[in-house]
Amino acid sequence: MELRKMSEGKPMIENADRGITLAKPLAWTMLVAIVAVVWFGGTTVANLSLSTQAVTTALSNMQGANVQIEGRVRILENNASAALARYDALKQSLEEVKDQVRESNALLRQILQGNKP
Repeated sequence: MELRKMSEGKPMIENADRGITLAKPLAWTMLVAIVAVVWFGGTTVANLSLSTQAVTTALSNMQGANVQIEGRVRILENNASAALARYDALKQSLEEVKDQVRESNALLRQILQGNKP
């Protein structure tokens, strides 16, 4: 397996008695490329880790806010139930007052007509 550099005519990769050997420029290029890929990958992983932590923090904050909202909604529901019970009691009292007024009116009509109860 031989690759030759066009301008110099020297082989970049050579199969010798010591095994496969690389020319210095090719070896340095490969080393720099590997270091660059590892550095880029490391920074990408670090950025993703920071982003994941930010999202996790935001989710925790949202869950806390959700718990607070649920508590407030429960309080409002309880207040609405209590108000509804008060309105029902008030309605019942008004019905009783209406019935008493009707009875009083009926008695007054009987008195006015000359009939005694």
